[in-house]
Formats: sequence, structure tokens, C-alpha cells
Amino acid sequence: MTTIDTSVKYFHSELPNAPVLSGTVGSLIAVLDACLVNGWGVLTAQSVTVAAGVATATFAGSHSFEADSVLLVAGASDAIVNGEHRATSTTVNSVSFPVTGVADGVISGAITIKLAPAGWTKLAGANRAAYKSSNPSATQCWIRIDDANARYARIRGYASMTDVDTGTGMFPDDVQASGGLYIQKSNVADASFRRWMIVATDSQFILMTAYYSSYGYDYTPVFFGDVLSIKSGDAYRCMLAGDAIDQSTSPNVGSGTPLVSQDRSEGVFWARSYTQVGGAIVGSLRHPGLLADSGNPVHPVGPNPINNSLYVIPTLAFDGSGPAANYRGVVPGIYSIPHNVGTNFGSKSKTVGADGLPGRTLVGVHYQSVTGGGGYRYMIDIS
Repeated sequence: MTTIDTSVKYFHSELPNAPVLSGTVGSLIAVLDACLVNGWGVLTAQSVTVAAGVATATFAGSHSFEADSVLLVAGASDAIVNGEHRATSTTVNSVSFPVTGVADGVISGAITIKLAPAGWTKLAGANRAAYKSSNPSATQCWIRIDDANARYARIRGYASMTDVDTGTGMFPDDVQASGGLYIQKSNVADASFRRWMIVATDSQFILMTAYYSSYGYDYTPVFFGDVLSIKSGDAYRCMLAGDAIDQSTSPNVGSGTPLVSQDRSEGVFWARSYTQVGGAIVGSLRHPGLLADSGNPVHPVGPNPINNSLYVIPTLAFDGSGPAANYRGVVPGIYSIPHNVGTNFGSKSKTVGADGLPGRTLVGVHYQSVTGGGGYRYMIDIS
């Protein structure tokens, strides 16, 4: 039986019934609850029919799914149909997904389908929340969100927490970054819609917000979760990377953000160093061979005219900053682009098979618009 990986979940604000991010208190927590903990868009199928290993569910009306969405199916008489599946195609009132090994025909049962959440647990408070992976093999670190400000939220990690306001192993601590880091929600404090994207597994997520009204397709990224460490048994490989200051009123969306700027340490923190002792430490992120920001128009044109390939660069994570920093691992899922891609690969456009990533689906993400069109890009692996 062929198994299709559903561990990576991809959500965005244009999906029907998606929670709304805006310049209002609590709106970010609503987005994170839907993507990390609850899922959304649950519907009861009118029918589910299997043909040649593909199930097609039909609904009475429209739905919240698109190709590459991970679905959570329940209530089917055939156990293979239940569980998580990655959607391959949709129509206005149907969604199709592979069910290898299921015989052709109609599947019985009161079958419900929704967008599958990423599998995190939550501690809650008034306009505050903390989230942790439910995967026992993850580090089990928490990210705490203080969403009491309209334009931005404050964030920090904890090695452990007993309630939303009580924890140990804070990173960054108040000496390193008083009050924590920032996620930008909106440049104005009102209920105007702001676009967002989240790509998540059960042990890390990348959150991207298009917070500035004049640049509604420019996204700044934040990362939280477990890095792919080169150290065996690295129990504190959890990293938080975000904005070190409030940039919600700055139109330069993503400018200086460590995930897409070359060799940055501002806004990057580990739960502990690779030695596994002590407390929070400063980290840094690097993109090898990238001499300027990802997708910068000063780069050579891309795809590479020599072999017509699109090249992407992994995001490398280091303990410490500067030349003496120690390489610790790779931040999963986010790639820089050493090309000038012009107006190509705009936000949410998909490409398959970048050089070195055969068969992987990458989504292009726009940030920091430039005069005359085009701008900067980075890539997110959603597969």
C-alpha cells in the first residue's frame, strides 16, 4: 500500500471559513487555535465514492478545501477511508483524495470531513495562549502568545509550563529581549482583514502574516519548534525566530527578519545550547552562499539559464552568533532563493521539483516589495 505523507499541514486566509486575522485583540489566537489545535470547515458528506483508489466526497454546498489540504475523515465504514488524507483535487462541492487498497464503490457511514489540525495542545487565558507539540518525541517546548495588543502579539518560548502564565526555561528571557519577540498582525488597530499563511507539523510551524495594508501580499515569517539537529539526543533543539521589535507600522514587510535575511542573529533564540545545560541562548540563521536577502533583485536571474533549474537554499541554524557560532542543524521547511525571480513565484504560487528537492511542492512567498514591481521571495515546503 502506498502511503502519502500528511504530516505537513498548509493553511491560509483565503480558504473558505478561515479565521480572520486583523488589528484586533485576540485575532491571532483564533488563527492558531484553528490551525494547530482544532482544524475547521467540518462538513457531512452527501456521498463518498471510490474509483481506482481515489475517493471523492460530495457535499450539499461549498467547502473549505483545496488541492494539498490535509483532510481529517471520520465516520466511514471502511477504516482506510478514515483518518488523514491529502487532497488531490476539488470542485465547487467535492474533494478527492487517495485511498489505496479500498475497493471501488460507495462508502457507507455518516462521514464527516474537515481540515486536519497540526496536532498541538493548548493552555488558555484571557487573550493569552500557550501551545505545545503533542508528539512525545518532540522537545515538548511551549510557545506563549500574548495577544492583548491590537497591532501585534508578543511571543516567547518555555521549556515547560503548568498554566498559561507559569513556566520555566523561558526563551528569550527578559535580559535577552524584554517581554519577548513580536508577531505583527496589522499596521492599524481595526477589524480590517489581513492575509496569513501557516505551514505546520506536529513539532514546528512557520507563521506568515501580511500585516501592512498597502502591501497586502507581503508576508513576514516567524518560526517556532524543533530544528533538525545534527546532535544525537538534542533535547533542547527548540528555536524561536521572529521580529525583535514592533514593526507593525513599517511598510518594509520582512525586512531584517532573520528567516529571510542573510546571517542574522536578532530575534533568534534557543531553549538551551547544544551542551544541554544552562538557559536560553542567542542563535543565528544563515543561508550558505547567499550574499543578500532571499530573492533579492540584485541576484542573477532565475531559474538558472545554464540548466533551467530553480535553486533554493536551506536555512541553517547556529548556536551563538558571529564567526565563532557552532552549526547545530537545519530549520525545516523554509528556503531562500539565490535568484532574481522578477514577478514569478508570487505568494501562494506552487512549484514542484526545485533543484535537490525532487517531487516536493514549494509555495512562493512574497515580502518587501520594491519600486517597479517584483520584489523579494522565499519558498516554503508544504509537502
